[in-house]
Amino acid sequence: MNETELATKRPFRILSLDGGGIRGVISARILQEVEKAIREQCNGQSLTEYFDMIAGTSTGSLIAAAVAVGYSPSTLVDIYQNEGTKIFPYQKLMDPRRWKLLLQNGPSAPKFSNEGLIGVIQGLEKFKKGGEYIKLRDVGRESPEQAVPNPILVIPAFDTKYRNTTVFTNYRPSDKKKWYLEQPLWKICLSSASAPTFFPPCEFTNTEANGEEWSFPHVDGGVTANNPALCAISRAIELGHKLENIQLLSIGTGQNKNPMEFNEIKGWGLVQWGLHISDVFMEGQAEVQGNICLNLLGGFKSNRYLRLQFDLNKAFGEAPNYLARAPILRPAERVNTWLKKHLSEAMDDARNDSVEALLEATNGYLESGNVYDSRFQHYGPVKENIKQFVLGSTEDRACCQKQA
Repeated sequence: MNETELATKRPFRILSLDGGGIRGVISARILQEVEKAIREQCNGQSLTEYFDMIAGTSTGSLIAAAVAVGYSPSTLVDIYQNEGTKIFPYQKLMDPRRWKLLLQNGPSAPKFSNEGLIGVIQGLEKFKKGGEYIKLRDVGRESPEQAVPNPILVIPAFDTKYRNTTVFTNYRPSDKKKWYLEQPLWKICLSSASAPTFFPPCEFTNTEANGEEWSFPHVDGGVTANNPALCAISRAIELGHKLENIQLLSIGTGQNKNPMEFNEIKGWGLVQWGLHISDVFMEGQAEVQGNICLNLLGGFKSNRYLRLQFDLNKAFGEAPNYLARAPILRPAERVNTWLKKHLSEAMDDARNDSVEALLEATNGYLESGNVYDSRFQHYGPVKENIKQFVLGSTEDRACCQKQA
């Protein structure tokens, strides 16, 4: 088989990164291992050389954008460790540092201002070029003449005005004048990370050539696509890639399995459900989208789909005889599989000991965890699955070059 034939066999590779607040440190640490496997198996290639498209929601959008402009996963782990408390500076809803927000907006105020989040994103030096913030259209392009960016970036956020999901991307060959292409990358990330109840919305404004002004308010992409994998697949198909030639690596931020029993939730109203919007609504639809992707791409055995995700704490015992009904563990027994202690599942718990515990748990998952497609069925060790995904099929192994 010659090089041209090999190139046509090479799959269109997508990296998808979930939302999850400070738990994005889990994704960044897993991505370190993926990067290592790619360099070892594919002649030193970088993440942006290996993947054709990188998609990210919320905290995943920050990782996706940062990787796209040249940051390493190791640097991103450091950012979560060192900058997390600037984004999530406190835990309690009535912390004195929140009083200003309460005075401005009343009891419905978001938990945090977005000043810390903006400061961290704008502080990323590679989000600037020549002293100015780079625009979305410039990401992945060495020059304006470069047609296809490397990589293609996909970032979803929810437009609350027109009630639709905006899928921000740096590549739209059929619509080169899309309004968001001129928006700064940092603001695209801010919009996707503006989680309801945690942060205020992000507003995009623009003035048309005829003088007409408009405003698009956006909130966290996790409202509709906390797992952006389906958005990425849809975008790839729209660009002309066949489903059977798509290969997808999906990385989560740890799963909250805390059981909510009937007697606990039967009296819940607006406030209680609002406090659980991330771990109920966002994580629930992320799991559904992951299962759809699994089936679309032929399951784990196809080697075209790999989902790297683990339970933060074990909440259920072993179900006898493969029954769907598993016994619920007592609260004191709900601990992380590898650390044997309870992990904080809050997406805004940026305390140093909590972040370090997330990293330790991720190390345990990488070293001795398995890849699962259900509660009972697993497909072997995580590291081996990463290696096999990177290698792809037998035909793929002979060619690590991208499609033209």
